[in-house]
Amino acid sequence: MDIAKSVIVITAAGTPTGRAMAEYFCKLNARVALVDTERQKLQTTYDSCMRSGGICYSFSLASRSVENISFLFEEINREMGAVDVLINYWQASCLPSLLASNDTVDQTIADVASNLYLFGRGAAFNMLDRGRKGVIVNIPGLQAEMGRNQSLDSSNAVIRGLTRSWAQELEHANIRVGGVLPRKRHYDNGNVHYHPAVNYDMIDGAAYIVENDSFTGRILEAAS
Repeated sequence: MDIAKSVIVITAAGTPTGRAMAEYFCKLNARVALVDTERQKLQTTYDSCMRSGGICYSFSLASRSVENISFLFEEINREMGAVDVLINYWQASCLPSLLASNDTVDQTIADVASNLYLFGRGAAFNMLDRGRKGVIVNIPGLQAEMGRNQSLDSSNAVIRGLTRSWAQELEHANIRVGGVLPRKRHYDNGNVHYHPAVNYDMIDGAAYIVENDSFTGRILEAAS
């Protein structure tokens, strides 16, 4: 896919990595739709992209509900044209352990569903309805420091599993699905480290997946 001819939706665009990703694709002459629930942070990203000469629109979500996300994609279609790419930047905590409290489990699983599944579903329906040969790229946004007892591997497994199953499900519609995971770095004290702010290797990985028409159902692991 030619990035310069694409409409690219970036979720969590107000975060440091979301902003860097938006600036990157703007510089490649894509038309970029910036999406976030944090209006002020979203505006900061929009201003930064405009200073870089990018073509972008900002879309603030009141909440991540099925109805709001469906309306979001319709609004993007009206303002920018049909969506070609979703950068499904997943902002959530790790999945809790099996022995975690019920309150923690309920909240975290709901967070995972709203940030990963619902945007992927909304994009897939939108691409299907408009006959687009689109791309969905799943990328997790996790905290910089995680303790050894938190279920990092299970969270990454969610990305891997859904990426593969979505790719199989959408193959008939020529919609590709890929993912980029940060490489974990273990400290001597047993904690796990992710890049603390912006992982540019993950951004390069997302661009590679978009441009490589044979890439689907697979995961890239970015350095950290």
